[in-house]
Amino acid sequence: MSRSTWLCVLIFAYAAFEAGSIHGQSTSSGSSQQDASSGQSSQSQGNPISGGDDGSTQSGSFTRIGSDLTRPSSQIQQSPYAEQNPYAQQNLDATQSLNRTSPNRNPNQPVELTDFQRLTASSIGKVLPLYGQDLFRNPPSTFAPVSRIPVTPDYVIGPGDELLVRIWGHVTLDGSFTVDRSGSIFIPKVGAIHVAGISYDHLTDFLKSQIGKNFSNFDLNVNVGQLRSIDVFVVGEAKTPGSYTISSLSTLINALFACGGPTPGGSMRNIEVRRKDRVVGTFDFYDLLLKGDKSKDIRLESGDVIYIPPVGPVVALAGSFRHPAIYELKSATSLRDVIRLAGGLSPLARTSDLQVERVRTTEDTRSITAVKLDEGGLSSTLQDGDILEISPIVDRFKEAVTLRGNVADPRRFAWHPGMRIRDLIPNKEALLTRNYWEQRNKLGLPTLDSTPDIRRYAPDQPIAQINGRAVSPSPTALTQSLPNAQDSDTNVYGRQLDVYGREVEVPPLVTTNTTTQGNASQSASRRSQNDQAATLDATSASQPGAPPRDSVSAAVTDVRARFPVRNQVILGAPEIDWSYAVIQRLDTADLSTRLIPFNLGKAILDGDPAQNLELMPGDIVTIFSTADIHVQQAQQTKFVRLEGEFASAGIYRVNSGETLRQLVSRVGLANDAYLYGSEFTRESTRVVQQQRIGAYADDLDQRIKLAEANSANNSLTPQDDVATVAALQNARTVAARLRLMQATGRIVLFIPPGSTNLADIPDLPLEDGDTFTVPQVPATVNVFGAVYNQTSFLYERQHRVKDYIEYAGGGTRTADTHRIYIVRANGLVESKQFSGASLAGSFRDKHLNPGDTIAVPETVDKRPLLRNLVDVATVIGQLGLGVAAINVLK
Repeated sequence: MSRSTWLCVLIFAYAAFEAGSIHGQSTSSGSSQQDASSGQSSQSQGNPISGGDDGSTQSGSFTRIGSDLTRPSSQIQQSPYAEQNPYAQQNLDATQSLNRTSPNRNPNQPVELTDFQRLTASSIGKVLPLYGQDLFRNPPSTFAPVSRIPVTPDYVIGPGDELLVRIWGHVTLDGSFTVDRSGSIFIPKVGAIHVAGISYDHLTDFLKSQIGKNFSNFDLNVNVGQLRSIDVFVVGEAKTPGSYTISSLSTLINALFACGGPTPGGSMRNIEVRRKDRVVGTFDFYDLLLKGDKSKDIRLESGDVIYIPPVGPVVALAGSFRHPAIYELKSATSLRDVIRLAGGLSPLARTSDLQVERVRTTEDTRSITAVKLDEGGLSSTLQDGDILEISPIVDRFKEAVTLRGNVADPRRFAWHPGMRIRDLIPNKEALLTRNYWEQRNKLGLPTLDSTPDIRRYAPDQPIAQINGRAVSPSPTALTQSLPNAQDSDTNVYGRQLDVYGREVEVPPLVTTNTTTQGNASQSASRRSQNDQAATLDATSASQPGAPPRDSVSAAVTDVRARFPVRNQVILGAPEIDWSYAVIQRLDTADLSTRLIPFNLGKAILDGDPAQNLELMPGDIVTIFSTADIHVQQAQQTKFVRLEGEFASAGIYRVNSGETLRQLVSRVGLANDAYLYGSEFTRESTRVVQQQRIGAYADDLDQRIKLAEANSANNSLTPQDDVATVAALQNARTVAARLRLMQATGRIVLFIPPGSTNLADIPDLPLEDGDTFTVPQVPATVNVFGAVYNQTSFLYERQHRVKDYIEYAGGGTRTADTHRIYIVRANGLVESKQFSGASLAGSFRDKHLNPGDTIAVPETVDKRPLLRNLVDVATVIGQLGLGVAAINVLK
């Protein structure tokens, strides 16, 4: 070899080394690994064909060196998917192309109805859809060919396709070549090779044979990179006709989804693909929708025309078909074939007959024909515009009896001759509902540790149960002061229940900074915790169901302020109404409904044959509870709560007809019981009281609005306007406070002071949820209001009202001594203003009882003397001016 030749080889090797394009690895032609596209579409790229180890390949008697014929392979722009994806990247992403050219379609946009749809709606009362049209309202992009899918073996190479060619062996080549308009690619040292029209499965062998004319001892692999795009035309009854640029892999179905499919007036069963001057394919969309068959979905070529003709004959199927809709017919179709199009009859179809509504154009009318679903009827031929309707069966049960209401298993039972009530309800346990057992099972929930350190790991789980309801405890000063108390546990304190089982909201406590710095900070923190505990005491005591704070029972016996009620015995479910149940029966004579009542207790508990009534097919047996029908008090289950100074305080079931006096006699009183200060509360009374408070607040609002309307006419001076505004604002405040007021439901019992005789307890009938609290004898008398020292004093029998007021320092300057009142321990209120005493001293000399409270109110409407004098002087002055004016006129 000459010196110049070796010099050229060294120069080429150095250039290749600098460019980093030495290729020493490749894949075999039979490997499944394929390269992705390089992104180049207009010019071929590749590394030069080179020789073997000695840099040359012998062909005959001469040496071929291709080092100076192409650009270095380092300049080849490889696709990032070349080593990751085994499939060739397409020239034009079909999905993006279809989405880019497809119209913007709103699936919720109303669609204009066809004339046949309107005709069908006027006949059957609802609009039927056109079968298959819903598929095009919001077509998914997966119907279009996605990028980077394998090219099918029958794909035909054409101008614009990119071929990725790799050659290894005694010669190497790694390049991409785009098929030019003449259908050829140019490979260095090989020349132009015409590849257009060759299928992909024959492409590898074809190129190997062409390159083998110049080289030997090599192997090659050919992949398709970027694919060419084609232009097709969609015409006829298309939603968006026009020209579309799509991928060369696209088929007829892809193009139909790109254009939005046929219009409501377009055919879905006779779509044509025209290529040049002939029809190359006809597609029936029903084959795809009904059978999943797309064998006639042909691949499109550039210049193809997709023609959607007008819709053919149509029929409507309404009623109990599996897919009621409007279907297009291709030719003469029998009733059997049309039913097959709709997926057959539904399981609820009445197979006795079918109605066919037919348009008779010659007679300008419509007719209805009943067709039997036998062999003759199923073979009948349908016409364009027929409406088929089949009715569902009547939704009724034959030979069945229904049990419903307060029972464990409400359902239908098969009827048999001689069936009676005891056959439906064999024993009394069958009347215990599932909800009853569910509530009882909840009573067994375990009580977990409620400390914040434990609760931090499960802040949203219940940690206690009340009456079978899982709840979380209320915060206390102790739990709030523990470390991490304000972490994730701040949301576990939510609701608690009062003594009636009602949920009451517990306001969050105001927390302070628990960071301690020295003894002073620790002391301040402890004082803050004590204040918080006091706040919680006041809040808990004001909750619904708790005794009012001004009652002796609350002051002496109540501990809910410190320990909220956690356990209560209440009815988990309404009781069974044993005295009444009913059979609902349809009278076959006049189709009216009869009610046959019977005594459930006698039929089930006593086994009375007269109440064990015989049942008929179609009967409905209803079992009631006391929540459905309000029964008499004697038949109701009642739980009464006895608290305080009883021999055994607790919750007791009231016997039939038992009164308060009898219940207390049965339980017994303690020696220190203070009957005069007892408190009796009732839930029904509380509800009525709350309603009255709300009604009074509404009435007060109406009066405020009326006063606002008349305030402009009643004001004489600016001072009057200011006073009116202030008064209205005070009235609004009072109305707002009234709405926040919680009724207690207390009923005052007139028991003599100092009485310990059970006969003095009223013989009051009891209700479910009643609470009777008897405190021990208190040792104090309270004095509050406009006195110098509001406090409590030890009770002394000889002391009077005036004595306790003097002990408190007497009334202040703003005290209204004419309206002093006494709140007795039994709940009564005695006022000085309405005492009926002839002398003022007689009220101040009244004797008090333990637990009584003296209240001295403030003077709230005391007009200043100077203001009165100014007003009087103004009036006199105006009168004087009037008299002087009259004298001047005379």
